[in-house]
Amino acid sequence: MDSNTDTSSTPAHQAEHLPQQVIDNLAKKIERRPTREQLEDHHVLLKTTVAPALQAQQQKLERSLLEDRLEHKLENRPTQSELVEHNVLKSTTVAPALQARQVELERSRLHDKLDAKLEHRPTREELVKEHIIE
Repeated sequence: MDSNTDTSSTPAHQAEHLPQQVIDNLAKKIERRPTREQLEDHHVLLKTTVAPALQAQQQKLERSLLEDRLEHKLENRPTQSELVEHNVLKSTTVAPALQARQVELERSRLHDKLDAKLEHRPTREELVKEHIIE
């Protein structure tokens, strides 16, 4: 018998020899199988309209484009002095590990200075007496 005309190896013919339980189990699994959109959303399949034979080349081109953009941005990023000038970074000579402590100490120093000024602040009665307020 010729292999082209042999029907005993076709899937439909083989399914006839499977127990009904196996067929039912396969049918349930096929029903629960995720859709193409779900597989694309979970990045199992690529969202593309490009032929499968060209998808690898498309990914390489997209990655190359991304690398070029990143390189351009890195080349044009502002210097540290420009960031200090625009108040993005603080001008400091302290080691980076100590900068947070320096900010905390400066804030504490300003708080103490404000407290000292408030202690010497004239009272309302003194301001009225000196005709500064009524």
